[in-house]
Amino acid sequence: MAAVTFARKEAALLLLAVVALASLAGLSSVFDKASNVGLILQFTLLLSTIIWGAFRVVHHAEDIATLLGEPAGTLVLTLAVIGIEVALVVAMMLGGAAEPTAARDTMYSVLMLAMNLVLGLALLCGGARHGSSRHNLQGASAYIGTLIVLGGLSLVWPRIASSAPGGFVSALQAPFLVAVSIVCYGVFLVIQTGRARGWFQEDADARDNSANPATVSPPAARTGAGRLIALLLAYLGLIILLAEQMAHSLEGVVTELGLPQAFSGLVIAAVILAPEALATVQAATSRQMQRAVNLSLGAALSTIGLTVPAVLLVSMTTGHAMVLGLEPTEILLLALSYLLAINTLSTGRTNQLHGVLHLALFLAYVVLIFDGS
Repeated sequence: MAAVTFARKEAALLLLAVVALASLAGLSSVFDKASNVGLILQFTLLLSTIIWGAFRVVHHAEDIATLLGEPAGTLVLTLAVIGIEVALVVAMMLGGAAEPTAARDTMYSVLMLAMNLVLGLALLCGGARHGSSRHNLQGASAYIGTLIVLGGLSLVWPRIASSAPGGFVSALQAPFLVAVSIVCYGVFLVIQTGRARGWFQEDADARDNSANPATVSPPAARTGAGRLIALLLAYLGLIILLAEQMAHSLEGVVTELGLPQAFSGLVIAAVILAPEALATVQAATSRQMQRAVNLSLGAALSTIGLTVPAVLLVSMTTGHAMVLGLEPTEILLLALSYLLAINTLSTGRTNQLHGVLHLALFLAYVVLIFDGS
């Protein structure tokens, strides 16, 4: 049975490869001569394919995560998602008429979605089903503290520094941000997977009261970690293959429809976080609030800790100018998100009100995208 399941997954992988090759080889030449309808159809096909591939990546990452246990399991899932993010962000950066703010807009969107939409939905759904939910206070504190420092340095400091006006990253800031992001995130991972791993695990009471503890499916367990990792990497490779075409297509749709440039960042962030958002809400409704916190804040932190160094290295290598500094209104929303996250997670218990407040901030972020256009 496991062999049959694995064969079906391979067939699905081949189908995705065919779609990818068809998109790269034929769609551009066909739709470049067509109307806006053709451009939108091309974008829809590419978007659907990448979202499907992202869900398959996360599906296999979750199976591997369950085999490994927490917190290493969530780390595997987070790294898989960040691989998708880096591929799409770099493709946007290197696009033909890419804006210097493309990477910043995407990373800021990921932060707002992860800290407000994803966490807010988890708190709202978990609260509706179970009332007040518990999580580990030390783990949440470690996430928030690291997010404040790295987010402030990466997205606020370039805006207020005088060395490179306009939010651009100066020649001295870039290597410093690369180094400090990698070091801080690396130390965080050592703590998360080392002696302090208990900070990121459900406490005994929460585990006892968990209605649906995470389990790996028997076919996945029989398939083995090696094959699961191979499938994960294969799907991730196909997403990388499609990323550049997706970036060009999205750029065309935004231009033709007259949408704000920041809308591109929202779309890419939604693609990146869609499968992880589903996993977060499922964890919250299963009364695994610590896993929900790990997934939502882990996605936000990995965006700063890993994507920022990656795009800065690409910028330094290729010579593409890059703006990381947020606008004043965006800084305000980011600061409010941090303050609300501190308030939400400071007692070790969450409820529906916290979820509603986070969702209100997310809606303000969406309004800001179109209000400033």
